[in-house]
Amino acid sequence: MAKCTNRNGDVVSAQISVIGGITDLDTAAFSLGGKAFNVKNDGDDAVELDVNLFGMPKGEFVKTKFDAGWNPEIIREIKADDTLSDINLKYGY
Repeated sequence: MAKCTNRNGDVVSAQISVIGGITDLDTAAFSLGGKAFNVKNDGDDAVELDVNLFGMPKGEFVKTKFDAGWNPEIIREIKADDTLSDINLKYGY
């Protein structure tokens, strides 16, 4: 089976086969050890997160709005923010 890639050459898939919770963002950053993932906002309201997109240099972050449901951004890391104690996020890949 051929791998699908984006214009940056990163492997992408619209199908999520692994899902888990993103917790404790109010006290710690979230990553999967450098592996790429998508974010699902399981809440009712959009949230803004500082994220390191998979094609960006490590340590560089951009503030991004995540609407309810699955979002298309390919993420490497989400920065901790003490205002994020009451959100319902999932990761998937």
